Amino acid sequence: MSITKTLRASALAASLAIALGMAFTPTAAVAAGATATGYTNFTIALQPTVILDYYKEIDLTIPASALMGLTGASPNASTKQSITASAGGTGLTTNAALSTSTGSTGFSAINLDITNAYSVRSIDTSGGSTTVSVAFANKLGGGTHSTATLTGQTNGSATIALSNPATALAAFTGTGLSAASAKYGDVSMTLNLSNALSADTYTGAYIVISATST
Repeated sequence: MSITKTLRASALAASLAIALGMAFTPTAAVAAGATATGYTNFTIALQPTVILDYYKEIDLTIPASALMGLTGASPNASTKQSITASAGGTGLTTNAALSTSTGSTGFSAINLDITNAYSVRSIDTSGGSTTVSVAFANKLGGGTHSTATLTGQTNGSATIALSNPATALAAFTGTGLSAASAKYGDVSMTLNLSNALSADTYTGAYIVISATST
């Protein structure tokens, strides 16, 4: 009997809610909390990376004292010459037979080494390495060459030939990208000054430094 009365009361309440325009929602039990957990595999891939620091321009001045010191030439007389004059028309003539001092090295092959010309920092693949090469170029973005020529700015017939570009920095395993891990390298070459006919500024070539990380 009580169940019947309860159903009648619920039906009456629903009818009354409908009549009043109200939604009727039967009371439901509150569900207990639930948790879902997922695991995502996360990886980071780093590609070989190399950072090259270098000068955009290097202006080298070679003073006269350095040139004479490198070639071993000396303008100073070191001996006495005894000569005898003879009649020559209305005057006298003689020969002092002076020999030009050439020193131990000629001007056609002077080695130049520029230390700390660049620095390299890198990361490599496992088993990989970082290598650096040096070459010459006649223009920005042009092909690289093993020789180049600098031309005097005021005397176009005066030139300095460059050859044998190299660096002593051997291949190495990447040590990281921080500045503290950078390795410093040199640039060396051979200068031919035999046609440097004027005290001038010689231009027209680029040094190309290439660093590769694998």
